[in-house]
Amino acid sequence: MKRERTIPVIIGPTCVGKTSLSIELALSLGAEVVSCDSRQVYIGMNVGTAKPPYYIQQIIPHHLIDILYPDDSFNARVWAERAERSIKEIIKKNRKPLIVCGTGLYLSALTDGFFSLPELTNEKRKKIEIKIDEIEKKIPLYDYLKKIDSESALRIHKNDRYRTKRAIEIFLLTGKPVSYHRMKDKQRRNEKICYIGLTMNRGQLYKKIESRVDSMVKNGFVEEVEHLLSLGYRKNLAAFQAPGYRELIRFLKGETSLKDALSQTKKRTRNYAKRQFTWFRKLEGVTWFDISLGYKAILKRTVDLCLSM
Repeated sequence: MKRERTIPVIIGPTCVGKTSLSIELALSLGAEVVSCDSRQVYIGMNVGTAKPPYYIQQIIPHHLIDILYPDDSFNARVWAERAERSIKEIIKKNRKPLIVCGTGLYLSALTDGFFSLPELTNEKRKKIEIKIDEIEKKIPLYDYLKKIDSESALRIHKNDRYRTKRAIEIFLLTGKPVSYHRMKDKQRRNEKICYIGLTMNRGQLYKKIESRVDSMVKNGFVEEVEHLLSLGYRKNLAAFQAPGYRELIRFLKGETSLKDALSQTKKRTRNYAKRQFTWFRKLEGVTWFDISLGYKAILKRTVDLCLSM
């Protein structure tokens, strides 16, 4: 990235209104949206990931949405590489890239860079999987992570099995913890980021989350999950870690009621929003806006902010 490049980035928890602001801001700046979301990349996962409506994507070009199937492997590094290519393409067209971020880890991979790892062959992967299974029989994986890499354990939520397992895989592959690789290899990129943070009262946000989950069901969330299962996708896919998918899979398999599935979905989404708040609050140089100001006032201020940098 060139030093003088300024990229506006909208951050904030799920359901706070990032998509609504991004539409208005993109129209005002002549921008194209780069989605920084670990679930919106998957084809067929539309309702449960709250993707921007298709007609909006026709008006404002969106990048890194619907680029993979649910059983394709994906990670922060791959996203960052693709995001970099998208940003260059947008700038080449004399347009402005606008990143809308719900997944802080992916954003960090782009802005801070990423460390390199030895090639993970199928043979190595199988050996590591066996080793992890052996570890888990003796001790919870998160407890093991705290022993081998306490710094990473502080950044990873105890219920985030995917990232916990990934950190252990890196340790077993290299003999060094993730925190070591970050300190040794990562170099901060030189781009200039205009962080626009959206926030709101926690109680109001949680009410919006509950209302959104109910609306998702009315708009076909259950049918979406049923269709994905009919295509042969396994219930334990990483893509299905997004709140709601595994809960509705359990409902469709008769293991729980719809009421309980939705209750768990709302709880998991609230917890996810808390983790997003925690992650984004650690970023430096963020200009925060409370949604209670109203979108019109926030839009004016964000346009002025982006144009002044």
